[in-house]
Amino acid sequence: MKTKLYIILLLLTTNLYSETWNSTTVNNQKLLLLNDDYDEYGSKGKTLSFYTESKDKNKTLLFSLILEDSTGGCNDKSLEYGTYEIDGSTITLYSLWKRVGSIDDAPYGARVQHYKLEDSGKVKLLSSKLYIEEHTKNSDPKSGMKFLFIPPKSKEDKVLFSKYIKSIERRFKGNFIFKEDANTLIKEVHSALRRSIKARWKR
Repeated sequence: MKTKLYIILLLLTTNLYSETWNSTTVNNQKLLLLNDDYDEYGSKGKTLSFYTESKDKNKTLLFSLILEDSTGGCNDKSLEYGTYEIDGSTITLYSLWKRVGSIDDAPYGARVQHYKLEDSGKVKLLSSKLYIEEHTKNSDPKSGMKFLFIPPKSKEDKVLFSKYIKSIERRFKGNFIFKEDANTLIKEVHSALRRSIKARWKR
């Protein structure tokens, strides 16, 4: 009986977690890439983590990226997609958030992060720009998010708007941008995701 139970637990664990290691070269340095699949607590998706490895095989995590995430029910979901591109010593991470169905409290927007892998093996964040709507436009009239669509007038409005921006910047780790810059950012992320899909089809 115990043996059967161990086998069932092993199969469940295998289904919930799946790890694959690959490697790439950036700035003449080898990076290890860990692809990790997960399915737990109503969320299902894939992450990609970038590591350096020392001569004694110790791994150091540089940063991680969500490649796919779906959270919620069948019809109402919060979705996140990501991809990356390498150009010389620079690694660019692209992230997109969107909603499906009538879900209100899910983010919509995009982020682009530029990292540089230095000769020392350390990574430096060059820039991180984002635009995020934390929920649907009219779902929370008390939120400072509404001032993304209407200009704040009073001092209290400006304080509330500032609190919203700072909260998003902390949560999503980037510098908030607005209006045409935000539209350009979202288009840039969509283009990167399309390039990623085309590259996978060519393999």
